Amino acid sequence: MRILLTIMAVAGFAVKSASCSAIPFGFNKHHNPLKIGFDSAIHDFLSSSSSSSSTKKDVADLRGGGGKVSSDDSSRPLPAILKWAYSAVGLGVAAAWTTTVLTTIRSNQPLGAMMPCPQHPLVNRISVLAAVPLMTSVYSSLRSAASNDTWEELSSESSRRKNLALVACGVASALWVNFAPTITKLPGTELSHQCYTGVMRTALLSAYGSAAAFSASVWQQSLPKDVRNKPFAWPGRVADGVAKSLASIAPLDNINPVNVKYSLLTAGFLGLTAIQTLGPHPLSAIPSWTGRRLARAFPVWTFLAAVASYDLKEATEKGAITDYQMLSKGIKGFGVVHLASKVGAVFFDPSFPGSYHAITQVPGWAALAIAFTTLTLRSDKVGDTLGEYIKDDIAFLKSQVPGLN
Repeated sequence: MRILLTIMAVAGFAVKSASCSAIPFGFNKHHNPLKIGFDSAIHDFLSSSSSSSSTKKDVADLRGGGGKVSSDDSSRPLPAILKWAYSAVGLGVAAAWTTTVLTTIRSNQPLGAMMPCPQHPLVNRISVLAAVPLMTSVYSSLRSAASNDTWEELSSESSRRKNLALVACGVASALWVNFAPTITKLPGTELSHQCYTGVMRTALLSAYGSAAAFSASVWQQSLPKDVRNKPFAWPGRVADGVAKSLASIAPLDNINPVNVKYSLLTAGFLGLTAIQTLGPHPLSAIPSWTGRRLARAFPVWTFLAAVASYDLKEATEKGAITDYQMLSKGIKGFGVVHLASKVGAVFFDPSFPGSYHAITQVPGWAALAIAFTTLTLRSDKVGDTLGEYIKDDIAFLKSQVPGLN
């Protein structure tokens, strides 16, 4: 290519020189278009090189697919009711999970199985209720995206990814409710820690199922027009997105501690999800500490934490982490509540360690999970002092709770 460029430049120079010499008029009137052609070719070549460098930079900025995806009709009007629907569905899921926790971690589940002391069910409930601030932050971020007049924000890959994650959470939670008698069955017996029937079962299935259906509908409507109504194209699209995300979990800037933090959180939460879902008991009780009661239900929310962490990783790489404050506080809230439950279990539960049979069988894994969760507490600001860290959290709480300002 360099040789070709040199030849073209020399030819152009020759033509230019020829134009300065005495030449017949008949040739002179045709040589200018030839010269212009050579000059244009050189200019186009140099422009394409510059464009190539710019393209590489753009690809680096959008590594992982966090940017908005152009759509020919993403500017179409967004139904105003959608943001209120996110609020209602989010509250419904939070209420359903809280009900699941309160009705599963208690005495007589199954009949005759008594809690050793009042502190035991309390700290174990707190452990898995750590999912509430997380799910609330995810729904709040999507509600914010739905507050716009158009589909532009909900059409971003970040919003689509969160909606798909909520679909998975809703479906998995509904399946757990439906098959709870089998999932929570005590080995060697016909007894289970949970068996929903009647109105309670219907209500929980409806809450989780409707949440999944709602997020799936929004995701479908947010797709580009050319694939929105082609359901056979969706699985491939989802698979490509998952593969792209998995391939870009590593931090783009491994010098930036915040970028590294969210990269580690993404990988770690995915690992915990796999351990709880596929691992044998007692390993599956990490990190919930709930034995067989909710060990197979909690990975739904560590999966959601992984998706939220990935979004924050991308936001850090784009220099937009301050725009994701709600999601960031949700991850931190998850960590604070979850770690508080572990402190309560170890120092305030008189039945520890005797009543924590599963945990005492895998103490190394338990300690590792606790150490990993402390990453959620790291500030999103490089060089932040403890005073600034606390002041920032207080300011955020004041902004969210009416009457505190």
